[in-house]
Amino acid sequence: MPRAGYKIKENLTAAKKSEAKNIYFKIAGSFIALTVILVLAVLYLGFAKATLIIIPTQEKVTDSLNVTIVDMDSTAGMAQGEILGIVRQVPLEQSQTFTATGKKILGEEVTGQVTIINDYLKNQPLVATTRLLSQDNKLFRLKNTVNVPAGGRVVAEVYADEAKPDMAIGPSKFTIPGLWAGLQDKIYAQSQSPMAYQEKVKYIITQSDIDKAVSGLKLSLLTNAKKEISQAYQEYEQSIIEVDNNSISQEVQGKVGEEKDKFTIKIKTKITVAAFKDNDIYSQVRAKLINALADDKEIVELRRADTAYHLGGINLSQGTATVDVDFVAKVTLKDNAKIIKKNNLAGLNNEQLKAYLNSLPEVAGYEVKFFPAFLKKMPNLVDRIEVVIKK
Repeated sequence: MPRAGYKIKENLTAAKKSEAKNIYFKIAGSFIALTVILVLAVLYLGFAKATLIIIPTQEKVTDSLNVTIVDMDSTAGMAQGEILGIVRQVPLEQSQTFTATGKKILGEEVTGQVTIINDYLKNQPLVATTRLLSQDNKLFRLKNTVNVPAGGRVVAEVYADEAKPDMAIGPSKFTIPGLWAGLQDKIYAQSQSPMAYQEKVKYIITQSDIDKAVSGLKLSLLTNAKKEISQAYQEYEQSIIEVDNNSISQEVQGKVGEEKDKFTIKIKTKITVAAFKDNDIYSQVRAKLINALADDKEIVELRRADTAYHLGGINLSQGTATVDVDFVAKVTLKDNAKIIKKNNLAGLNNEQLKAYLNSLPEVAGYEVKFFPAFLKKMPNLVDRIEVVIKK
């Protein structure tokens, strides 16, 4: 009995030691797990990083500017914002000959040429109006008297006995009915080209002819004036030309209803010229645009090809002209623009980040680069978030 009791006591002691050992292992395991979690949290907070690359929108800006051009020979002083150029009035004249389109039909005719062949032993004279009969029985007549030598041939003008469109026949052989029947196979005519039908007309000058001619001549005058001005003032890239309608005078060599094929018109006028250098305008346009922009925006595109010029007013006595300048530019955010606050990004997942960025009109697109790459949300520490604006 004493020995059995001793064994039971020994077993209880061993069980208590095993239980204590298990508790120790559980505590140690929990401590290790918490340590790992803490280390991972420290690593996450210390090394997790996100780079947000913003693609900003490009805003189209349309604006205008008024610039005063001062003639280089003007004695007036230049004020702030005025630029030096050319402000002149130049006399021009041009003449051109035009074709009248009004017509009076006097008649019709069908004409052509034939070669008369004489295979007989004697010369054969043929008087004007001699009849020639085609193979399809179309009657033509000689226009002039001819003498066809024996064994020779002569080219002669002919016309249709009846001037109708169907008489414009193609190449054909012609007999001469007025000759003795025994000679008709030896003396005959042959055409190589078709006969031509046409109307006999007289051309008349109409009011429409004069109106169209004047309009066309004015356009031609302006086109030539631009060429002459660009050559005369080559140092100026831009020039605006305007016709002084009050100074236009015209001289028409012909009148409405007159029977003339052609008529000549001469136009005299004065044109106003304002010429200036492209860079002088461009610098003022750029300066105005920069002054009007918000501090976080900058110009990304300002093309001279998108700039339009119009003559606003002119003062020839002072040698000045006002030019209206219309321009178009594209602006976007600067690299250091602070449109996005990092505090608003901290801890956001992809869906939340997408919703937030899509709500900003300045953002056209974006890209997020995480480190480590398996991360799926923005870091909680704002100093681990980098925002980059990409142009």
